[in-house]
Amino acid sequence: MADEIVWSGGKLIHARVTDKVNSKIEKGTLAGVNAIVVHQTGAATAQSSFSSYDAGLNGAHFLIDTDGAIYQTARIDQKCWHVGNIRSRCNEMKACDTDALKAVNALLFKKGESYSARIKSLSQHEAGKAYPVRYPINEDSLGIEIVGEFSAKSQTYATVSKDQNTSLSWLVGVLETKLVLDADDIYRHGSIAYKQASEGSTANWTNP
Repeated sequence: MADEIVWSGGKLIHARVTDKVNSKIEKGTLAGVNAIVVHQTGAATAQSSFSSYDAGLNGAHFLIDTDGAIYQTARIDQKCWHVGNIRSRCNEMKACDTDALKAVNALLFKKGESYSARIKSLSQHEAGKAYPVRYPINEDSLGIEIVGEFSAKSQTYATVSKDQNTSLSWLVGVLETKLVLDADDIYRHGSIAYKQASEGSTANWTNP
C-alpha cells in the first residue's frame, strides 16, 4: 500500500520521506526518545543544511524543505547534536520551589563568569534532572529542521509555509505513534534553548 508506514533500521520508509541519512551527524546510540524539538535552519535552502551536515557537527533527524518535501537525515535510534544549552524549565514556567530557584539563580548570575559559561553551567545542571522536569536534551529527543532563513536585520526567522506545516503535522503524527509521545512532548527550539525566540514560532503541527 502506498500509504503504508514501515520502520527499518531506524529509518522511516514511506513515499513522503526521502532517505538522506548522513552518518556524520549521528553521535552514538539514542537509548530512548522522550520528546521532539522543532527547529528552523537559518538558511534559505535544504542544500545549505546538507552541506553543513557533511562537516559532521550539528544536525537533526529530519529536514522539511520549502516545498514540504521531507528528508530523513539521521536514524531515530542515533543521537544528534541539535538542542544546545537548555533553559531551566521550572524557571521559565515560574514554578521553581525556593531551593530550585536559588540553585538556578546562583548559576545564571554567577559573578566573574561569561554569559556563555553561565548558560552552559545551567544547562548541565538541568540535564541532571529527569524529563519532563527539565526540557528535552540531545540524549532523549529527536530534532526536526524546517528550512527557513534567518534575518539578521529583523532578528527573526522566516514564516513557516503551509506546505511545510502540512508535512510537519504528518511527520509529528507518525513519530508520536511510533514513540508513544503526546502533544506535550513536542517543543519549539526557541522556547526551550538559548536561541532566538522566533525559531519555530510559526511552526504548526496541530492545525496546519
